[in-house]
Amino acid sequence: MEYRSQKQVKKASDRRLNLEACIELEQEKVTRSRVLFYGIRFNLNKDILQQIEHAQEIGDTLTISSNLLADLRYYALIDTENRLQSGLTFCTYYRLGESNLALMRSIISLDGDIINQIRNDCLERPHFSRQIASAHYWLIQQLIEQLRLETLIKLNQLLTLLCWSLALLILAAMVIPFIPVFLENPWMVLAAVIMTLLFQVGLQRLVRLFLPTIRRWVWRWILSGLLSHKPDSKRRAKGILAWLVS
Repeated sequence: MEYRSQKQVKKASDRRLNLEACIELEQEKVTRSRVLFYGIRFNLNKDILQQIEHAQEIGDTLTISSNLLADLRYYALIDTENRLQSGLTFCTYYRLGESNLALMRSIISLDGDIINQIRNDCLERPHFSRQIASAHYWLIQQLIEQLRLETLIKLNQLLTLLCWSLALLILAAMVIPFIPVFLENPWMVLAAVIMTLLFQVGLQRLVRLFLPTIRRWVWRWILSGLLSHKPDSKRRAKGILAWLVS
């Protein structure tokens, strides 16, 4: 019974809350190739507040589609003037009757400064204002954690695959020309495999040594594409960014 209880808790913690419908990028298309981003907007109501409170209680996380994440990453890097972003703006709106009220806004600069603003009449209802603030900050935290701009997961996978590919090519180059010799002495095959494994380990260590430089080069290439005024270059860079960190 104890094992079953732990398993149930683990399954509960693995669940993810889908609130993508209430997350909106405030943007304006000024030309065919240029879109201005103003901020990230959360559209909340009573039901969504309850879902977020429940998610916080049981440790759920927010699930976001790869398309929305790609747009968020682009916005996190590039500002409305097509320059490197200096900060992120998050606004929370609450549905009350037929109107949406802007209740909270947070501006987070990339150097760590945070500016929080809250509607005055919202403070007159302490419990409600705490609910809004808690949901607002939780959504921001979930989004920032999922941006994962500090890592390039698939780049690491590609480099590992490259190391193995080179090691296997070396093994093939060592074995194929001397197949008759290896057939007569199977121990030589084992020696070649061991040498290949050792080479692969050494190559991975070498790659890790230069990984920061490789990452900087990749980011520089992606940013140059995102900052380009050519729609095709921008689209390719955005697609590669989404693929690398998805």
